Amino acid sequence: KDLRTTFRRLLRLLDPDRFRLIVVIVMAMIGVGFAVAGPKLLGNATDVVFRGVVGKQLPAGVTKEQAVAALRARGETRLADMLSAMDVVPGVGVDLHALTRALLVVVAVYALAALFGWAQAYIMAGVTQRAVYALREQVDLKLGRLPLRYFDSHARGDVLSRVTNDIDNITTTLQQ
Repeated sequence: KDLRTTFRRLLRLLDPDRFRLIVVIVMAMIGVGFAVAGPKLLGNATDVVFRGVVGKQLPAGVTKEQAVAALRARGETRLADMLSAMDVVPGVGVDLHALTRALLVVVAVYALAALFGWAQAYIMAGVTQRAVYALREQVDLKLGRLPLRYFDSHARGDVLSRVTNDIDNITTTLQQ
């Protein structure tokens, strides 16, 4: 009913793990940074393959400028513009060493993203379990203080079902 008060109470429950929560947030930002960088780096590897394929199709022994001039002379200006913007060596195929380096960087970046994600989930699991344990203790004390007439008007199974469901929802939310 009162989201602000409930949220404050939840934050107070998480207060003992404040440092861990800050670490989790920093790890999330770093992990997302690596995950975002992955496709860009994979694009670099794709560029190496593309340059090699285009370079292999050009005649060996000519310079890039000569190949561009020949394309312009034939009226293929779009292809000539594309070729002039590329770092390609005519007659040379895919540079396997550059491709290997680029792919190793991609694998390392995705591995680091996964490592940060795992560490974040691991730390957050501990934070969540400690908070939920404290919450369950508070609920148990609260239910123990309720007068018997409360349970006369409310089915005990309904009360326990609601408490269990609400705590499970909080656990899921914190874990995610």
